[in-house]
Amino acid sequence: MGTLILVGCMMKNLNDTNTRKKSEHYVNNKMFFEALVEYKAKVIDAKKKEELRPQPSTYLGSCIMKIATHLSHKPNFTNYTFKEEMISDGIENSLQYIDNFNPAKSQNPFAYFTQIIYYAF
Repeated sequence: MGTLILVGCMMKNLNDTNTRKKSEHYVNNKMFFEALVEYKAKVIDAKKKEELRPQPSTYLGSCIMKIATHLSHKPNFTNYTFKEEMISDGIENSLQYIDNFNPAKSQNPFAYFTQIIYYAF
């Protein structure tokens, strides 16, 4: 059991200071990359069969949405009154350029879409 110290009105467990919860990222880059590679394969198959381009999965959409939303909370954009429009422009640009992501060049789709969304803002 940890040692307890009474300081004023607060009690503090000395062992709790060393056990911090590991922070989790809001977008898992590995899963995002795998979903994007899977989507790219579907797009290539659709082009070969001369079909319409498939829709991105719900997971891809939620990742792009999370990136845009979290990026809008940066100090650069705090006093902007049109944040919803910025977020929707970033999502629109991301979906417009989703096919340009090349998994052979980069395995970091988070950075790719963050840059697209940042320049849309």
